[in-house]
Amino acid sequence: MRRVGAIILILALLSSFVTPSLAQGPELLYEGYMNKGDYLLVGPLTIILKDVVYDMAHGEWKAIFIVLDEYMNPIGPNLTKIYVPDEEKVRQLLSDPTFLRAMAETLGYDPNNPVQYAEFLNWLSQAPEEEVWNAIVETIKEHPELGIKLEDIAKPYYVPNAQPIGANETIKIEYKHNYIYITALSVYPNGAKVSISGPVQWRASMIQGLLLSRIEVKGPIVPGQIFEVHVHLKNIGSRKVRFITVILSPTPVLPERTSSEEQQSSVASIIPQTLSQTGVAQGSLYPVETTMKYVDYIEPGEDKVVTFLYKANENARPGDYPLYLTVVYFAYTQGDTMEQRVLYDSAAVTISKDYEAAFSIVKQEIPKVVHPGEDFTIEVTLKNEGADTAKDVKGEFIIGELGKDVFLPRSSNLFYVRFVDPGWYTTQEFKVHVNEDAKTGTYTFKLKLTYYSGNSNKQMTQEFVFSTTVIRERAAFIEIENVTLNPEKIEPGMTFKMTLTLKNVGEGYAKGLRVKIIPVEVLVKREIQKVDLSQLSSLPIPQSKQLSENLQSAINQLIGEMAMERMPAFLPIGEDNVRYDGIILPNQTVKITFTLKANDRLENNVYPLKISLTYLSSPDDKEFSDERIVGIDVTGTEMIVISKISTSPARILPGTSDVEVSFSVENVGSGEARYILIKPLPKYPFELSETSDQIINIGTLRQGDSAQASFKIDVDKNAKPGRYEIPLLVTYKDPVGRFKNITLMIPIIIEEKPNIVIEKVEFKPEPVQGKDVEIYITVKNIGGEKAESVVIEGVVRSSQPFTLVKRTDYIGTLEPNQTGEGVITLTVDKDAVPKVYNVLIRIRAVGDRDRGDDNVYIFEHTIKIPVKENIEEKERLKNLAILAGALAIIVTIAIYLKRRNSSF
Repeated sequence: MRRVGAIILILALLSSFVTPSLAQGPELLYEGYMNKGDYLLVGPLTIILKDVVYDMAHGEWKAIFIVLDEYMNPIGPNLTKIYVPDEEKVRQLLSDPTFLRAMAETLGYDPNNPVQYAEFLNWLSQAPEEEVWNAIVETIKEHPELGIKLEDIAKPYYVPNAQPIGANETIKIEYKHNYIYITALSVYPNGAKVSISGPVQWRASMIQGLLLSRIEVKGPIVPGQIFEVHVHLKNIGSRKVRFITVILSPTPVLPERTSSEEQQSSVASIIPQTLSQTGVAQGSLYPVETTMKYVDYIEPGEDKVVTFLYKANENARPGDYPLYLTVVYFAYTQGDTMEQRVLYDSAAVTISKDYEAAFSIVKQEIPKVVHPGEDFTIEVTLKNEGADTAKDVKGEFIIGELGKDVFLPRSSNLFYVRFVDPGWYTTQEFKVHVNEDAKTGTYTFKLKLTYYSGNSNKQMTQEFVFSTTVIRERAAFIEIENVTLNPEKIEPGMTFKMTLTLKNVGEGYAKGLRVKIIPVEVLVKREIQKVDLSQLSSLPIPQSKQLSENLQSAINQLIGEMAMERMPAFLPIGEDNVRYDGIILPNQTVKITFTLKANDRLENNVYPLKISLTYLSSPDDKEFSDERIVGIDVTGTEMIVISKISTSPARILPGTSDVEVSFSVENVGSGEARYILIKPLPKYPFELSETSDQIINIGTLRQGDSAQASFKIDVDKNAKPGRYEIPLLVTYKDPVGRFKNITLMIPIIIEEKPNIVIEKVEFKPEPVQGKDVEIYITVKNIGGEKAESVVIEGVVRSSQPFTLVKRTDYIGTLEPNQTGEGVITLTVDKDAVPKVYNVLIRIRAVGDRDRGDDNVYIFEHTIKIPVKENIEEKERLKNLAILAGALAIIVTIAIYLKRRNSSF
């Protein structure tokens, strides 16, 4: 299977004659030379000089052109439809047993014959891809019952049958009711002189899409003022540019990666690179809303305006402060293939007091692109925005260091104006010539103003920076497309690998590429020894101790601030700092790797690394030399740990509620951790208390920082003693901006405690109605800790037929697994109903004081008291009743006899 682009270009060589037309278009769009393989953009179309062939019959050279529309589909007469198979869908189809049997039948094999079917499968594993594809097509035609169409597994394309044309022959192409005419004025072995005509509104260019910028700031700005910054972006290419990310910041930024596959997410790959920003500048301007905005596309010739809102610090000092513009966008190269490009620009914002004279640029005219050998003019209109007159205004146009050998002044670079009143304008010009051997690159100019404000004797200075880009026609240009660090996070003192992805974004080829690392010196702290003035505290003077401490602190602080020295931030290690490469063709990328070591005294910051690129460019082997700055973010690696763990109460026992677990969160690494959130995840035998924080917000921890936190837990009453761990889910953002989740453990120890149970109960005598009974209770300490001062107590409810004669008994100390006995005495009511009663026995004990446990523990158990009927008392009462009855009868008889005798 071949790539779509390759198939189109190969099949485009199939020739059939097209009758040339001598008609001319309404407007000449392009006339010039094209080499074999060159492409030209004409409106939405791409015209490729595919090849130059020699016509033996006519004895002349002829050119073959291919015309593609904006989607890279060929257009023109005599198009042929072809199908390009989808590899994945074909692979799935060949794994379908039903289709394989049909394919075997199409090729003459019997799928029901195991031998023949095996021969078919053997052929399928060895056959060339073209034969397999032809067999698939035939199977689909002969077996419509499969329900498969060729369009299901292949994409149709139209390819032209291109006609070679000779000198003064013309091709006419129609596209959406518009016509273009391609005429070969002359043809030679490797190219042709071409004339192209078409609609007047179309543009012709050899640049796909290219943005130029202009930053507009109305000023000057007074401290505390909110102001707008207008960024003008104009596409001077012939095709639209897409996915434009516009960053305007007081700090320069560089894109970290430039992969076109990641074009939608390229915003996330842009990291700030603080290269030359001072602390004053960083605090003078800051965005009100955002420093980054997004534009979907910009059409050819369109001037897009993107507006940012900034504010000047209320305490800003008068002066000029830079705003840096970085524009990352994608331009089409072929078809839907895009490459990332980056545009840099800057502007100065003038901050002044409203009562002082201050200048701003209200108009500037400087070409964004110039070519070697050209003359151009820089025209600047200045306005005094202040409330005072500017006197003795002197101006100087200064060519930047890199441009001193590139530009030649054609006029004086100095000017003088006696007075510029408030609200007045002055316009100045500076004429420049571009040297014929100027190298491709972006160069800067500076306009420096000096003047006096009103009657002040203090001279004021303002500076404005302009830039223009020199482009050599058809020259190579090596761009740093991507910088990859391994590991991604660099710590002070770490050795790491830096891989540069270089791409030739020019139109010529480069050779003899030389890439050199140039170490850049930065300020680092010296290793210093602190001053010890403790002996001063013994001097016989008042407050000598406090004096020595204050003096020692002040001296050490002063030494720390002064102990700075300049040292390289990064150095190549174990190898040379130069790399070489051969020929780099247009749009070709190469990767070069260096091994570097970061200075061990660096603090967390972004540090510059200078890279020198030197190479020769076709066609005349002119040497190009350029220096780039890459920002290396020394972030370090964060390491979050838990320390200083304590609990309240210190001794945790089963069944304890609202145990407060306090701990310290520390960052013992060298990198910063931000947005730290901690979520306790207790498991049995723990659970978060209702009054506990569910999520703990720590915030940001820099290197060496710590923070205190706590949460509350409840301990299950049936928890077994031992060592447990409570997981803490810690979520934070690391120094490179990625969110991380880690789990840390907090150890918790559940201590032993006494646990007293009733082992045996004896009654002496057995419980009967109306009798006293002694209950002998044997208890045992089944816990892991000694129980002291053990006392048992009987608890009788008022509804129960018992009276406690002896309520409590003292047992004493019970070691683990030791038993003891106590006795309580109770009286059973004589009218108690005979049955089994449940009586509560309460056991009190104190913990092991030798282990610091002075808690009072209470254990409650129930014993059963079987009350029986009192038979002996019942018999006695029965006998008494019989005797009483007998006596009653005797008395009755006696009375009866006495009355009878009296009657006689």
